[in-house]
Amino acid sequence: MAYFSVMTSWEVSRHPEWDMMYAAGLTVREIADLCHANVATVHLHFRVREKYTPGVHEIHAVALGKRDPDRPSTRWRQRLSEVLTFQEAHHRLPDSRAEEEEERFLARWLATQRNAYRKGRLSAAKVILLDGVKRWQVNLSQRRRDEHWRTMLEAVRIFVVSTGHMPRYRTYETEEERALGVWLHNQHQGRIENTLQPWRLAALNNAVPEWRSRA
Repeated sequence: MAYFSVMTSWEVSRHPEWDMMYAAGLTVREIADLCHANVATVHLHFRVREKYTPGVHEIHAVALGKRDPDRPSTRWRQRLSEVLTFQEAHHRLPDSRAEEEEERFLARWLATQRNAYRKGRLSAAKVILLDGVKRWQVNLSQRRRDEHWRTMLEAVRIFVVSTGHMPRYRTYETEEERALGVWLHNQHQGRIENTLQPWRLAALNNAVPEWRSRA
């Protein structure tokens, strides 16, 4: 009876959740990370499981082979963790123009993920994990351009209120008026060529209703 008890203790897995993950194709490193376990301990567990339940490694190998080749690696998940930590500490995404090399590195990494996502080459697993990063899909360069555009619109609005006329880019009186006039002229061109984004057109109409008049 004692012999039977000893055999049962070895044959019954002490970590059935690990077994399920391993059978689903997760690597030993991934299981260790997810379960906050020592990698060597997880390795030992599966060596024992293979001894008492032959075929464990083969099942794992088949499942691993079927996984998306773009699955999140340990290094990839480490980078994601660093981005999440940065955003939590600074309440923003890493900036590629930052002075610190570490921040620039994280910004480049995030840009790579964003580019892969736009091209449809980012695995579903990575997309799900990246959802923890607020606004990660936003193109930072485009966001800066949009912020500059809004700044110029506000400057035009203030100019019109203070002078009573639209800024001119030909018969201008100051360099400020010329710069605003050129910007407004470009908006006219965009409207005529149908390349002006709808939200920008609406913003112009709301802020400076008479902007379409060249008088």
